[in-house]
Amino acid sequence: MKVHDEEYFNFVKRFCENGGGFLGDSTYFSHYSFRAAKSAAGGAIKATEMVAMNEVPTSFALIRPPGHHASKDKFGGYCIFNNVAVAIRHLQESGLAKKIMIVDLDAHAGNGTMRIFYEDPSVLTLSVHRDPQDFYPHDGFSHQIGRGDGRGYNINMEMPEGSGDDDYLLIFDNIIKPVYDSYSPDFLITLVGFDAHFSDLQSNMQLTSHGYYGMIRLIKKMNNHKLPVILEGGYTAENATLAHTILCALANESPPYEDDVDTLSSSITRSKKTRTILHNNIEELRSLLEDYHDLK
Repeated sequence: MKVHDEEYFNFVKRFCENGGGFLGDSTYFSHYSFRAAKSAAGGAIKATEMVAMNEVPTSFALIRPPGHHASKDKFGGYCIFNNVAVAIRHLQESGLAKKIMIVDLDAHAGNGTMRIFYEDPSVLTLSVHRDPQDFYPHDGFSHQIGRGDGRGYNINMEMPEGSGDDDYLLIFDNIIKPVYDSYSPDFLITLVGFDAHFSDLQSNMQLTSHGYYGMIRLIKKMNNHKLPVILEGGYTAENATLAHTILCALANESPPYEDDVDTLSSSITRSKKTRTILHNNIEELRSLLEDYHDLK
């Protein structure tokens, strides 16, 4: 109830008790979905709480259903309850953290999380996702930087279609690290969606397992080697190997396997067209944020 409206919570419960069904916006409920969604939120709570209480330095909430498209009173994109938002409010209510930063690396914008914290400066949401102009959820644009006291604390990094490992490293250096240093959060949470992997033909992004491994290692190092990770999307047969990759990155183990995008378009065409768009997007976003963050 710190995140979702009670009326919505009760609707989900009743709808599932009555057998569930398709509700639209790519979201299905079954008889057991209410229980599964509560367990997923509980998994996010546990994963973040254990790190916040210094019981473990890192954790991985390998949960379903995902959560970052769910808003206060609305499901969406397979999401029922917003797992990371529930975990954050638990940390704040328990006195375990005050200023919390989210780095969301799903191919789709974390629009539900954005909406929940849009006016709240105690939570900085930073979502790195494919340009939503023609891509679900058609929300999460760079100009959406928050409202009221929360202005400047909601950040959407639009990635051009075809972005890969090197492009995400540019985002780390130009956006994620400078924002982290400027905001100086008490606690950092990373969301990963495996739908940015090149095997997902719907998103047409080009991250490899090496890219995921490197990003998690960089973010963990940036945050003094403490990091809880929560799973969001991912819909291909590569899910298991990518989950293994995340675990190895968190545990300081070597990458479990290597994959490679070996095509003419990714090696030549993408490096020109995509990189030009990306540089322009980075500069636009930095200019929008310069009144709120020191990004030097």
